[in-house]
Amino acid sequence: MNDLLMNYDALNSGELSGKTQADYLVSLEATLSVWDGETMVYEEPNFPVVELAWSLRRWLETNGRDDFVFESMSFEEAGSVSIRRGAFGWVVSSVFALASASSPYGWAVVHRSVVSFIDRVEDDLIAIGVDPVEILGP
Repeated sequence: MNDLLMNYDALNSGELSGKTQADYLVSLEATLSVWDGETMVYEEPNFPVVELAWSLRRWLETNGRDDFVFESMSFEEAGSVSIRRGAFGWVVSSVFALASASSPYGWAVVHRSVVSFIDRVEDDLIAIGVDPVEILGP
């Protein structure tokens, strides 16, 4: 069975130099990977995974049924991660890997993958002594 997975390796706080929310959002990085079953759709080192979690949370809270296009403070291009609704379901892709995209998935699978990603970021923030509510919001 194929499943959608948004994953990352351990958070790297080596670039963290301040204590503002923006500092945490862009300075806590990891290698991000997006998987469609056993096929890697996208991988990016030094990716602002905390900022992605913050943006995904806003997306789910406000308009989770519209397309998601990640607009990061770390990238000039919008869409380093995109989740778009197509004719056959939701597809995850990146402007940095135009030849690759996930298979279409139902909303429940996409929602579960996004929530799991956000939950992991929250857990990792707690593990490094940071209150996730202060960084990601309630």
